[in-house]
Amino acid sequence: MSIIVLALLCTTSIFAQKDEFEFGLASYYSDKYHGKPTASGELYDMNRMTAAHRTLPFGTTIKVTRLDNKKSVTVKVNDRGPFIPERVVDLSKAAARQIGMLQDGETKIKLEIVKKGSADEPVVTRSKAVKKEPTKTYEEKTAAVQKPKPTEKKATPAKTETKATTAKKVDKTSLAKKEESKKVKEKKATTSSKARLVKGKDFQPYDLYKIDLLRPEKKGFGVQVASLTNYEGVFKQIAELQGEWFKNILLSVEKGSDDKAVYKIILGPFEDQESAASYKNALKKKKINGFVVNLEGIAY
Repeated sequence: MSIIVLALLCTTSIFAQKDEFEFGLASYYSDKYHGKPTASGELYDMNRMTAAHRTLPFGTTIKVTRLDNKKSVTVKVNDRGPFIPERVVDLSKAAARQIGMLQDGETKIKLEIVKKGSADEPVVTRSKAVKKEPTKTYEEKTAAVQKPKPTEKKATPAKTETKATTAKKVDKTSLAKKEESKKVKEKKATTSSKARLVKGKDFQPYDLYKIDLLRPEKKGFGVQVASLTNYEGVFKQIAELQGEWFKNILLSVEKGSDDKAVYKIILGPFEDQESAASYKNALKKKKINGFVVNLEGIAY
């Protein structure tokens, strides 16, 4: 059994009239999106300096600066996203490489607007040709509105009324379902908005916590950073990792040699062993030691 503990992080945004900037987390596109259309209509190119932002107009030029190593990159907004609350921008792979975040996956950044674009709506660059209908003559237009001939069958008034009544009933049922669905969504949004991320210093042994229990696909590699036999220490360790802005935390519960449970905390997953090894080396900068594990080979 594996557990993924997910929590919402807070993103700070500050927009002034002259100097517009934003703080939060940056991530970058997966290679699988290379060549696919963006929200602006342009094809995503991993080798170009582009980015996705939730609200900035397409064509806006922004400067993204890492807060830890002060490296920066200038990119153009041509897509919408990211749609994870704590993230403020998704960078192309080339842009992510320039600020050295390929190994980290995500990092804290400051976003500054260099030049604002003017296109608020998507600009589709690959439009299809529209077939133009020929202009109708006066006689053709007149024939189109002529009354039906006496030999044509007319709809029975009783049947027409029945169809109209049925349509009204269907519309009322559909409207009631939409209203109910809207209320449920609003209730969930209100409940989740009050939740806050638990970091190491905020953790309490006895408290109420929100946990999403998921079983991920046992595929790829991860970096194991802790192995505990004391269940009470698991939440505390996860809270400390969240305090360092770590996400994608896996918990592998395995049977030990004495038939007691062993709790292994793993960061990942990564698609290949090389990526996991690079991430492990990056963890050393944060004074966190770990080793690469094959998620397919975990025994229970």
